[in-house]
Amino acid sequence: MNIHKNARLTPWRREELALSIIEGRLSQALAAQAHGVSKRAGLWCWSMASIWR
Repeated sequence: MNIHKNARLTPWRREELALSIIEGRLSQALAAQAHGVSKRAGLWCWSMASIWR
C-alpha cells in the first residue's frame, strides 16, 4: 500500500484512532492529541464506522 509521504496516520493508525473514540476510551480531542493530529481528524471515526457496518 502506498502511503502519502505527508500522511500523519496510516490506515491502521486511523482505525486505532476511530476505535478509541467509538468504544469510548477517549474523547475525540484526546484521541486526536494522542495520535498527533487535529481534532477534526476525529471525523474519520464516523466515516470508518459506516464502512465497517
